[in-house]
Order: sequence, then structure tokens, then C-alpha cells
Amino acid sequence: MPTTLKKLHARFRSRLSTLDSAFDRSVVSPSVYRRLDRSALQEGLVSSLWQTWCAFCRQIVIASTAGTVTANGMNTASAFIGRPEAEIAYAAMQLARSRPIGVIRPIGGHHLEPTWGDLNKFSLIVAGLAPTNRNAMLTALGACVLIPDLQLCRNSSAHISAEGIRQLRTASVRYSNPKFDHPSDLIFWIDPSTQDYVWKTWIDEAEIFSDFAIL
Repeated sequence: MPTTLKKLHARFRSRLSTLDSAFDRSVVSPSVYRRLDRSALQEGLVSSLWQTWCAFCRQIVIASTAGTVTANGMNTASAFIGRPEAEIAYAAMQLARSRPIGVIRPIGGHHLEPTWGDLNKFSLIVAGLAPTNRNAMLTALGACVLIPDLQLCRNSSAHISAEGIRQLRTASVRYSNPKFDHPSDLIFWIDPSTQDYVWKTWIDEAEIFSDFAIL
């Protein structure tokens, strides 16, 4: 049986804490001062947080679909219970593309897997795979108000383009002090609801989501 959701949750929260501590150090005791070096550090933090988020979303969906135990001690089940991870990933890929699953086969490689942390795709996947704890995962998405901007920050930093800059400027209306020289500067925009860095909001939302998604 796959690792329990409670264990996946503990690993995720530990990783979030490690990344948040790294962010705090970069603010309180910056180790780099040149713009290029600072942007590279910020981009690394954003990329690591996004990958950590996506990995957790993937893990809880795969585990729940294959059959695991929730934090409440309930066994999960689905129409795909017992299937190999690669086959569940294939079904998820089809669902994320709004395609019928069809004949299930192992996915052709990790690069073909869906973007698990994309909230729209996550919803399609969970609803389509329909594990018995799907309501917990879908309800937990209510905590994810600004997580989509983490995805925007990651993509616009990794693939700098005019379109990415336009999307950043569109998103800036949601924040106070939305200045940037590099897309990764978004982590220092101020969330008006908390009067703190949006990075902190991403961490908070990810933690709240994880607390409820594993129930």
C-alpha cells in the first residue's frame, strides 16, 4: 500500500518549513547583492516551492487513487485501485487534457505527466479519478487563492517573455508595492489581506490546503 497521506503531509510540511527558512535568511541576511545573483537566488526559491507543491499534489492523488489511508484513518478506494503509478498517471494526463481515459496504459514518460499543481488540472484529475476522499481534496482547494500566482511567477521567471511580463502586470493589481525588475521579484509583493510578502501567503495556503486535503 502507498505511503499514508499523513506521512506525505509531514514530509511536505517539513519541506515547506525548510524553504521558508531559506526565504527568511535571504531577507534578513542577504548573501548576494548584485541584481543578477539576487534574481538567480529568488528564481531558485520559487522553482523549489513550485516543484514541492506539484510533487505533493501528485503524491496525494496517486496514493489516494491507488489505495491508501487518510489522516482520519479511512482507507481510500477508486476504480483504479491497485493499478501501477504509471497507469494512474496516464489516466490523469488524459483527464487534465479533458480527454476520455480510454484504454489505460503506462504513461510514456514523466515529461508527459500533467502539471499536478495547476489548480484547474488538479480539479479535473481528482474529479475524474474519483477516489473516495476526493471531496476533501477538492474542498481544500478553497484555501488556494494566490497559489496560481506562484505558478505565474515560476513560469514567467523560467521563460521570460513579453506575454509573461504582461501577465505579471495584470496580476499586480492584486498587490501592494508590485515593483519588479525580474519576474521573481513577485515574491516580495505585498498581500493586502495580510500586509506580508506574497511568498508567506503561498506558504500559508499550501499548509492549509495540505491540512485539509489529507482528511
